Amino acid sequence: MFSSAVVLIVQEVLEAALVLSLLLSLIHSINKNSELDSKIRRTWVFFSILLGLVFAWIYSRKLTEISSAFDFAGIELVNAAIHFLSCIFLLIISWSFPLSAANKLTSFRGGRRNWLVFSMFSVVALAITREGSEIFQLGGALMMQSENGLAFTAGGLVGGGIGISTGLLLYFGITSLRMDRSLLVCIVLLSLTAGNMAAQALVLLNQADWLPNTRVAWDSDALLSEASIMGQLAFALIGYESRPSWLHVIFYGVGMAGIFMSPIARKAVLQKLELVSN
Repeated sequence: MFSSAVVLIVQEVLEAALVLSLLLSLIHSINKNSELDSKIRRTWVFFSILLGLVFAWIYSRKLTEISSAFDFAGIELVNAAIHFLSCIFLLIISWSFPLSAANKLTSFRGGRRNWLVFSMFSVVALAITREGSEIFQLGGALMMQSENGLAFTAGGLVGGGIGISTGLLLYFGITSLRMDRSLLVCIVLLSLTAGNMAAQALVLLNQADWLPNTRVAWDSDALLSEASIMGQLAFALIGYESRPSWLHVIFYGVGMAGIFMSPIARKAVLQKLELVSN
């Protein structure tokens, strides 16, 4: 039970921790790169975490009612909606940064800054709601069993520590890079996260029979099995699937493309090319 709890909690905590670390790294990189009249603040972080935990607890308490909704496909549909919303908010984040003709970040106009902060707030809150609800549900059930409660608690603490530590390492790793590399890494990871969200939503809709299954695009199970620990971590990090369908690949690609076509991605690429040419 201890090792199972460690793996489970790492999977659940890791995605939320990496999303938060990535957004904080993006803010850090933007504040260092930009010539904006005011910097982007991080005051929303505490409230997004708190709200996410509250929603996660409520969600875990209502799972029985939700699961019986929509002809017993309620959980899949709700989680798919959470993933789709997260992907949309990530796209809003990447398209919220205005560029001048010289590809310099200019001052925010109108509600751009509010949309940016609200989207970051929402992405973190949704990630904690989605992952935290499963921890609350399983943890609450196991804590009632004296023989498993202690092992789950110990494993949960270790797994939570690993997940949070990984998020911190990602943040300090990205922010320690040169400005051009830091921003480019943020964009690449942001695109992978958006693609992961879109693809996971598709998988859930497949499970709910709301979208059809298509042919398998490839089979990489021999190289990295989803059942292995590394495969499970790869799934938590980038939504790895050893046998993805073509529709899965399309959804993943659309999510990534939406980020790479954004103004902030263009700035990251051009800034890197300018430094390389110099």
